[in-house]
Amino acid sequence: MLRRSVIREGGQQGYTMFGPTSYFIDTIRLGWAMTRLGLEAQEVVALRITGLAGLWAMPPDEATRMVAEKAPAFLDAWSRGAEALTNGASSSAALDASLRPLHRQARANKRRLSSRARR
Repeated sequence: MLRRSVIREGGQQGYTMFGPTSYFIDTIRLGWAMTRLGLEAQEVVALRITGLAGLWAMPPDEATRMVAEKAPAFLDAWSRGAEALTNGASSSAALDASLRPLHRQARANKRRLSSRARR
């Protein structure tokens, strides 16, 4: 598909809904990013619950760690999203920027917890 350029109110250049770099495609990508984050977070919760129940080997400080890591992760996500908006990014790009550190943390937790041997 060809990208069709349009001039919006205020003289800003934009693109129509069905171009290759359109808002429609950005929304779909953002939806997939949220889905991936949700699935990885769900896996981490399942691994932690099984560990807390004694069915999976888990480090002794995991209960403290799962609470302590939330504030820094969300602060990092917030600051990256705010920085993207400050630099003029679209709302979907800012949301994507704020999801990346959360996704990275969830993926690291999943790898760390799933690599532990069963009891």
